[in-house]
Amino acid sequence: MALFIPLIFILQFLFSIFYFFGYLRLKSGLNYLSYPIQDSATRPSVSIIISLHNEETNIPSLIQHLTMQKYPNDLLEIIFVDDRSVDKTYELLSKNHISKFSVKLLKIEETPSDFAPKKYAITQAVSQASGEILLFTDADGRPGPTWVSSMISHFSPETGMVLGYAPYTTHHPFNKTIFRILALEYLSHAAVSAASTGLNYPVTCVGTNLAYRKTVFQQLSGYGKFSAVHTGDDDLFLQRVREETDWEIRYATAENSHVFNAPPEKLSKFYDQRLRYASKGFIYPLKFKSILIFFYFYNLLYLINLVFMMINPSWFPVYLIALISKYMIDY
Repeated sequence: MALFIPLIFILQFLFSIFYFFGYLRLKSGLNYLSYPIQDSATRPSVSIIISLHNEETNIPSLIQHLTMQKYPNDLLEIIFVDDRSVDKTYELLSKNHISKFSVKLLKIEETPSDFAPKKYAITQAVSQASGEILLFTDADGRPGPTWVSSMISHFSPETGMVLGYAPYTTHHPFNKTIFRILALEYLSHAAVSAASTGLNYPVTCVGTNLAYRKTVFQQLSGYGKFSAVHTGDDDLFLQRVREETDWEIRYATAENSHVFNAPPEKLSKFYDQRLRYASKGFIYPLKFKSILIFFYFYNLLYLINLVFMMINPSWFPVYLIALISKYMIDY
């Protein structure tokens, strides 16, 4: 029983080393580099791709934020894909008021049996995309006006993929304590993504803020063996880029590259979201599965030690020190 407490401290030390060196590499420029774009002659063409399924309530605000993008009009196009919606999504998109950028609207009536719906929708959009860089967000994504230029600035000639941060908004009506806790929990996912990218082994990302070269998608023939998996259009594709190509992968930490989105409003939605996240774990590479098991075991130790402490209260001071040190490292 006494061995569990030292084990927690050892794991805490390893995690602190993991985070420290990951962030250090990001900040020192070993992995995080910004490549300023001076004029239109050096800017790449960009295709923003958004797949929508019954998103009529999100469309007005989404279009407003996309219209504000500060990027050369002739180098930016927006591709909306209506993925089998049964509400007014297609009708509202067809009446969009984004006049300064080229806009393409695709409509998916039926998905092939060997394709996950969203991945099929994205694949169709990529086939129509003219941009050198593909930039992705979701219907509830709310990017700032310099989102495109900020994400693009992280691409060097060797960079094939840029991961972005998509924090939960905590503004009204999501300013309650429960939503702030969810935002903090969601931040922890991004922290792992950023640190692991700094160590040249990115383990996760989010489709709400993601960019990669069209040539990368073509090189991998799209989603490949993961095409039928109903989730993972973001991190499963990341696994393929990391394992099957020589492209560099970077993480965009700049504040103006963030894309805010709404947290789950109901417990059932939060549960479904986390269930989708967890379901992908069975098809991750063995090395990545080992990392996930390591994280799980680390957190499980706190529960185990809590039980032991209840059996033997004399362990309470040591357990409390371990818990406080964990909070300090997390902070």
